[in-house]
Amino acid sequence: MRLKQIKMINFGQFSDKSFDLPSKEINVFFGANEAGKSTTVAFIKQIMFGFHLRSNSSPFFEDYTPLAHVSPMGGSLVFEADDGEYELERLYAKGDKTKRGILTVKKDGQVVPESLFFDQIQKIDGSFYADSFIFNQEMLGQVSSLSQEDLLERIYYLGAANSGKLLEMRDGFEKEAGKLFKKTGKKPEVNRLLKQMEDDRDNLAQTQAEFGDYEELDRDLTAKSDELKSKQQALEKLKKRAQELRDLQKELGNYQTLLDLQKQVKDTQFDSENYQKAQDIMAQGRNLQKTIKSLKEQLADLDDNNQADLSASKKLVQQKPQLLQWQAEYKSCLQKADELKQEKEQILALSPDTKQVLDLTPEQIKQLQADYLALPRQENRVEAAPNSNDKLWYVIGAVLAVLGLILLVMMGTVGVIALITGLIFLGAGYVKGNNANKQNAAILEKQKLVAQKRQGFGQQYGLNPDNLDINNLVANANQYHLKENAEKANNEQLSQINQEVAQLATNVQNTLKKSIEDDFSSVLSGIDELEEKIDHSQEIGQRRMTISSALKQDQQDLKELGLQLQTLFAQANVKNMADYDAVYKDSLEQAKIRTQVEALKKSLNDDLTQLTKTNPAELEQQLHELNDQIAAANNEVSDLQQQNAQVQVKLNNLADSTAVFEARQDLANTETNFESSSKEYLANLLAAKWISRSLDLASNERFPKMLKAAKEYLALLTGGRYVDLELGKKLTVIRKDGKKRDVKYLSRGTAEQLYFALKLAFVEQIKDEINLPILIDDSFANFDDHRIKYIEQLLKKISENNQVLIFTAQENLVEKLRIQPLTFTKGNQNA
Repeated sequence: MRLKQIKMINFGQFSDKSFDLPSKEINVFFGANEAGKSTTVAFIKQIMFGFHLRSNSSPFFEDYTPLAHVSPMGGSLVFEADDGEYELERLYAKGDKTKRGILTVKKDGQVVPESLFFDQIQKIDGSFYADSFIFNQEMLGQVSSLSQEDLLERIYYLGAANSGKLLEMRDGFEKEAGKLFKKTGKKPEVNRLLKQMEDDRDNLAQTQAEFGDYEELDRDLTAKSDELKSKQQALEKLKKRAQELRDLQKELGNYQTLLDLQKQVKDTQFDSENYQKAQDIMAQGRNLQKTIKSLKEQLADLDDNNQADLSASKKLVQQKPQLLQWQAEYKSCLQKADELKQEKEQILALSPDTKQVLDLTPEQIKQLQADYLALPRQENRVEAAPNSNDKLWYVIGAVLAVLGLILLVMMGTVGVIALITGLIFLGAGYVKGNNANKQNAAILEKQKLVAQKRQGFGQQYGLNPDNLDINNLVANANQYHLKENAEKANNEQLSQINQEVAQLATNVQNTLKKSIEDDFSSVLSGIDELEEKIDHSQEIGQRRMTISSALKQDQQDLKELGLQLQTLFAQANVKNMADYDAVYKDSLEQAKIRTQVEALKKSLNDDLTQLTKTNPAELEQQLHELNDQIAAANNEVSDLQQQNAQVQVKLNNLADSTAVFEARQDLANTETNFESSSKEYLANLLAAKWISRSLDLASNERFPKMLKAAKEYLALLTGGRYVDLELGKKLTVIRKDGKKRDVKYLSRGTAEQLYFALKLAFVEQIKDEINLPILIDDSFANFDDHRIKYIEQLLKKISENNQVLIFTAQENLVEKLRIQPLTFTKGNQNA
């Protein structure tokens, strides 16, 4: 079975790290120390056989919980087998109580049972895989820590599967057996129990001897105890008879009391039911009298003045809705006043000129409109600008005149014509300029008159006619006057409401007879107070009616109770309740006497007949004689009790049957413990011998078959110094020169090389049943260049049968193998 891919999701220092293995034979992983090589070896083993967290630790590997505190932990391995491709994915997350992770096995992409994969590797566990297929410094360290004898033993037993674990088990059983028994020891459990049995047997013999004396004293104690019991029984009978006589003596007094009470008994007629009725009626009468008195006092407390005429107060209370309406109207008027004020201010803000005409009469307003409409229109001011054409006349005339003067000298007539023409042009320019100046002066005069009229309008009315909208101004003035009229009407309504409220406040004040402010809150409070007074007065009237009615009813009930009481007095033949109470007391006294008589008769019971015949003097004499007999019996009992106590002391100093039983029980317990410890000792001893024998049988069966491959591997590891192995009664190695050496005489290093070779031979021996990758983790770290050459040959040899994964930090080994390595980068989780 060949490993194709390693994919680590989160494991130790790695996250999302993958390796695709290019070769089915040898793959090299190269990296510095602490780069993650051993972590990858642990990953391969733990994905197949389970994580080893704190509660599921392995003696071989550490806990590789992700350093980055991420989840899940784990990853997957992809194997190529003869029947297809297997993917093993194992993941662990917090909450997985098994601590081994959840394994999912896929074959050719389909999930299959785990057994389909593990059946192909004979269901081996992680310990078997680590012992057989993993070669690392820790394994070499374990071998180095073994004694020469233990190493030799491991070499012999390599042919047995799990030989290392079985040897540990065998050593453990031998150690436990040694703790239980040693031939010359005293502290081991079996040795101690042997000595304890001897001591228990001696103790039992001594206890049984003492038990004979104990039995004789016990018989004497039994006889004396029987005699004591007989005397005590006789004493109890005497005491019982004396107590009976004392009781009879006491009953004589009771008997005399009975005779006296019987003389006091007389016949009385008393109806207790009628007496109870009379008592109840008296109690009811007393309660009614108290109630009537209370009701009369309440009526007296109610002042007739409270029934004064309330009509004025009621009329004022009826005006409360009107007052609330006035209050609402008053608030509305105040709000309206604010609104009118704001509207007036808004008109003046939007049209400031309106303020100038507010005091004008309607006739003055009309005159203002007429004056404004009569104003001449303001025209744009026109400044007389020199005409360019006029200047042109001057220029042309001047040019022609100058030209004429020049030509006059040169050409005569032509010069004259040019001069005359120039003068004509100059004259025309002068005439045109003069006309333009006159025209501009007329325009300026007209504009001045318009400005004077408009300025006069502004001075008269305080308004600027240039930016005046007369219609809007008049409309705003009219609107402002309307607001003023509305404000006046609103103020009149406010004044009217204040007058009404003031009048109502005066009326309320007169009724309440206390000062009331003429504001709404005070008047409302006054009316509420009047309402309370009206309600209180009505309540008093209602109470008076209720109390009067109750008083009449109680007086009637009291009268009826008096009649009922007189009827009961007549039936009892008494005049009043005092006489009735005297009759009641007499009946109670007679009932008490009868009760005492009955109690005494019941107490005396059967002794009553005997008491009629008893003489007190004779009874006293009998008691005296019995007391003398009791005193004598007490002395005899005391003597016997003292004798029994003396015998009991002697018995306590000897071993009784319980001591014998305890001695026997101690011996039996010791024998049982000895048997149990002996069985445990023999079981441990037998288990150790059975494991040794099993290892012998397993090794003898497979070991010879391993020798052939082991010879070749040993020759490669030792560079040809040792070329052969022989298995007779002992394992012997043969050097290149033909000399033989027993394994126990080999050097430490050669013995380790032999162990290495035999372990590889074991892997080759089981390749048909279990074929898994061999993991070599820096096992050649201490090899020099010369020996590395031998390692190259060894690796090529073993890779013929098993895929080999080499994890190394040695560059020379990588170079010798001439294989492109899969690299690790130290310090990088995703190297």
